[in-house]
Amino acid sequence: MKKIKPLSDKGTTIEYFYKTANDEYDIKWGNTKFQLSSKTIKQIVNDFFKDDKKWYLLGASVTTPSKGGFGKFLTTLNMSFSPKHSSAIAAILVKEGILKAKGKRPIMLRKLIEKSKVETV
Repeated sequence: MKKIKPLSDKGTTIEYFYKTANDEYDIKWGNTKFQLSSKTIKQIVNDFFKDDKKWYLLGASVTTPSKGGFGKFLTTLNMSFSPKHSSAIAAILVKEGILKAKGKRPIMLRKLIEKSKVETV
């Protein structure tokens, strides 16, 4: 079980564990529990973080998610994700070396890996 803080360095610790048998992460963040599959990570990297030279807005606000932000994108995946899930998912993807983060207000994200390397996630 890995334990990390959100990228803002504020809030509840995120705990996550990769389950090889299911090819997914089990995530616990406060009272929120959810799974994130490798397939969904590939979709996120390929469909949202398309350009590894571009910085993308986290935009995790539940009440006013930023148009064009990662939080808003997650709501389009039909997986019961809200914009707040982007805080935990982004922190995990940064810890796992898939994304890089900069800033605190706003938090910006950039892809670190090539599309071909996402296949091994």
